[in-house]
Amino acid sequence: MNFDELFLAYHRQMLFVAQRILGNQADAEDAVQNALLKLYGLRNRIPEDPRVRRAYVLTAAKHAALDLKEQEKKNTSIDDMVLPAKDDLFAEIVASEDYERLLQAINSLPDRYREVLMLRFVQELSVKEIAKLLGRKEWAVRKQLARGKALIQKCYERRP
Repeated sequence: MNFDELFLAYHRQMLFVAQRILGNQADAEDAVQNALLKLYGLRNRIPEDPRVRRAYVLTAAKHAALDLKEQEKKNTSIDDMVLPAKDDLFAEIVASEDYERLLQAINSLPDRYREVLMLRFVQELSVKEIAKLLGRKEWAVRKQLARGKALIQKCYERRP
C-alpha cells in the first residue's frame, strides 16, 4: 500500500480518534497532520497486514493527539482545568498519557476482564469479534467490559 492509499484509507478514522481526544476539529486536524508526517518518515516500517496496519496508523494518530494535548496542558493554567465527571473517568483514563499506570491497572485484573479490555481498547476489536475470538456470548463480553472498566475506575480512585 503506497502512502496515498494509506491516507485515503485511514484519514477519516485518524481524525475521529484525534477529535475524541482533543475535543475540536482544528486541533484534531493538526494532530493528524503531525501523525501523517511521522508515518511518512516511517513508511517502510508500516505493517502490511491490514488489521495490524490499521492499529499502527490509529495509534500514531492517538499519540500525536496526546502530544498536542500535552503541549496545550502546559499552556493552561490550573484555574482553566475542569475535572472529569465520574461517568467520564474511564474515557479520561484511556485518553490520558499515563499508559504505564493504565497497563498496570489492566494487568492487575482477573484474566476474563483483562482479555476483553485489551482486545477492545488495544486491538480495537468489536464486541462481536471478541465474543467470536474468545468463544463467549456477546452479552457476556459486554458485561465483562463494563465490570473491567469499573474495576479500573476503582483502581484510579484509590491511587492519587
